[in-house]
Amino acid sequence: MSIGRLAQLLVLVAVVAGAAWWSGGGRRADLTADRECVDRDERLPQERSISVEPIEPIEPGEPADIPENRLRPLPCDDAPYHGLAWQIHRTENCVELARRLLGEMADLGADTVLISNAGYQEHAGSAVFRIDPAITPSEEQWLEIFALARANNLRVILMPIILLSDPRGNEWRGVINPPNWDDWFAAYRDFLLHFARIAQRGHIEAMLVGSELISTEKYTDRWRSLIADVRKVFDGKLSYSANWDHYRVVQFWDALDLVGMTSYYKLSSDPNPSLESLVEAWQPIKRGILRWQRQVGKPLLFTEVGWCSQEGTSIEPWNYYYHQTATEAGLAEQANCYRAFMRVWDDVPEVGGVIWWEWDDTPGGPTDYNYTPRGKPAEKVLREWFAAQPRPTPPTPDP
Repeated sequence: MSIGRLAQLLVLVAVVAGAAWWSGGGRRADLTADRECVDRDERLPQERSISVEPIEPIEPGEPADIPENRLRPLPCDDAPYHGLAWQIHRTENCVELARRLLGEMADLGADTVLISNAGYQEHAGSAVFRIDPAITPSEEQWLEIFALARANNLRVILMPIILLSDPRGNEWRGVINPPNWDDWFAAYRDFLLHFARIAQRGHIEAMLVGSELISTEKYTDRWRSLIADVRKVFDGKLSYSANWDHYRVVQFWDALDLVGMTSYYKLSSDPNPSLESLVEAWQPIKRGILRWQRQVGKPLLFTEVGWCSQEGTSIEPWNYYYHQTATEAGLAEQANCYRAFMRVWDDVPEVGGVIWWEWDDTPGGPTDYNYTPRGKPAEKVLREWFAAQPRPTPPTPDP
């Protein structure tokens, strides 16, 4: 993106959305997130279908109705992203919540926020999915949220995802199998373009076209067509968030700007491993990723880097049910997992960004055993890491 284009963006606002949670067995389950957003025993009472207009070429954006004194120059979007993830689970008071959380992220030292927001289908075999206005903010709310991100000098990555409102057993989005794939991809195209148009109006930096949709990844031609359609309406960077054990399967990386992947690798066989053993466990993983990345030739974006503050989190990082008890040892294990990742992946030129999972509005602290580092030893580690990262240089406006 040219400097002139970046300068033009300074009078515009940013936009975005997201949501997601976890489960065991090397995959994600949506049970906790679904219960937090919608009662699984009830239909979504306020869901609405997505209405998407025909694709039109990108035109210069309209000025946003945001006072100019609330905008600051964004950091250069070619610099690596150092950020935190935030899931929007509901629209009620979401702007007020953004005001607080985005300020906290900036205070921690982040230069980027990844915002995740979900559309829902009933179960893995459902034919359609929908956006629920109780969960997904309106365009006006998005613009306000991303004006707040800009005011805090945070770049924005949008991650729209699919969750299941009433999964059958252990179903999750990675095993979606609709009656007709053509219909599903048509609906997913409308879903993505809904967010892409808002993202373009807000001139955010990047957008993920999917997250851990494992069962869909074999349909390479459909994905290429979908990505091309998104590029017609959004001129920021595009990526896809592959599951940590499935990134090699994806065959459409060449159509994207960044290789996105989660990082929930098994790093130990026993709880409370030493920092040195964690660093050692990363070495063959790192070698394998970098050998593969050099063939693909795209920067790596670690879309979700995180560990619960539970004993054994290094064994099954994806599994927040593993040992749901807060202990000093669990807090220390989380912090050491942070340190090990930083030691292994710092100063690796192939890495285009690291997003830590996650920052939310829960109290956190020593009695919390979930992913947030808030009020835990991991927060201090993260704050020091952010402080050590080179700050992106704001773009220089054209004369």
